[in-house]
Amino acid sequence: MNNHTFRVGPLVNLASLVDSLGFDPEPIFIESGLDQKDFRDPDHRMPYLSSSRLLANCVEATGCDHIGLLLGIRAEPSHLGVVGFLVRAAPTVEVALQALVENLDLHEDSASVRLNIGPEYSSLNYNVHEPGILAIEQIGDLSAVMMYKILATLCCKDWAASTVKLIRREPEDWGPYRRFFRSALFFNSTECTITFNNHCLGQKPPTADQLLYKYLRKEARQLHDLHHNELMEELPAAMMQGLLTEKFSARHIADTFGMRERTLHRRLRVAGTSFRQELDAARKLVSEQLLGGTSLPVCDVASALGYADASGFIRAFQRWAGTSPSTWRKKNGLHSQNGARSGMSG
Repeated sequence: MNNHTFRVGPLVNLASLVDSLGFDPEPIFIESGLDQKDFRDPDHRMPYLSSSRLLANCVEATGCDHIGLLLGIRAEPSHLGVVGFLVRAAPTVEVALQALVENLDLHEDSASVRLNIGPEYSSLNYNVHEPGILAIEQIGDLSAVMMYKILATLCCKDWAASTVKLIRREPEDWGPYRRFFRSALFFNSTECTITFNNHCLGQKPPTADQLLYKYLRKEARQLHDLHHNELMEELPAAMMQGLLTEKFSARHIADTFGMRERTLHRRLRVAGTSFRQELDAARKLVSEQLLGGTSLPVCDVASALGYADASGFIRAFQRWAGTSPSTWRKKNGLHSQNGARSGMSG
C-alpha cells in the first residue's frame, strides 16, 4: 500500500478558496475522508493520494477546473517550508534552482523538479511519479505557478518566461492562465515546463542572504540526515520482511517508507551504500535463519530469497560466509545443535 505524503503547504488556502467560490468546503473535506483542521498547518504532512482526491472533489463540487491555478496564485514560495526559504536566500538564481531540485523531497517525495541548462535557454521541469493520482491537472497547474513565482521572485522585476507547458487539457477559458503567466502557453504536455532565457542564471536575487542561506543549507542537511538515519535503522527489517513476502524490489521497499524509488537510491548513496548491498546483507541474514532454523532444502531457501536457481544462491552464500550453505548448516544448523545436545546428555 502506498503511503507517500507531502507537506500541506499551499493547500492551507484550499478551504478559503472554495468558500470564495461560493461553496461550503466542509462537506467536500468530509467526503474526501479528510479533516479540514489538518489543512491549517502548512507543515502538517498529508497522504498524497487522498489529498489529490480532495482536489478532484473540489473541482467537481465547484465546477471550477482551474482550482490549482488559483491555489498557486494565493501561495508564496515560503509555503514550501525550508525549501522555499532556502531558494529565496541563495546567492544566485542558478544556485537557488539547484537547491530546489536537491531539496524538494523535504516538501514532497512523490514528484521531482529538474533544471536543464541549454546554450541559450533553460527549463525548470516538474513531474509527478505517483501512480493513481487524481486531479493531475490541478497539481500540475499549482506546481507550474509555484515554479513561475519562484523564478519571478529570484529574477528581475520585469521577468517573464519564454514558454509555459502544462499537464492539462486546453481549458475553455484561457483568460486566467494568460493573465498570470504572460508567456506563450502550451497545453497537453507530459510535464510542467517553464522555459526561460539563461541571462538570469548568474544574477543575484534581491532576496539573497549569504548567512541565512548557509544556515538553511545546514537545516536542510540535518533534515535529510534525520531521514537517512531513520531509513538505515529500519531498512534491514523492511528488507527481510520484503524477502519473506516476495516484495523486495526497490519499488516495494521505497513504498514501505513512503518515498519514490529514486529518493531511496539517493538516500542510500548518501549513506555510503546501495540497494544491492543492503539486499545482499538482508539475504545473508535470512539465509542464515532458514539454514540454521529449518530443514528446508537449499533449493527452497534459494527460491525464498528470490534467486532463479540454487547455483546463484550457493555462489552468493560462499561469498558471504566463505563456505557452502550445506557445510555452514552442518556447523550451525539445528542438526548440529541437536547432536551437540545429545552428546552432552549422553
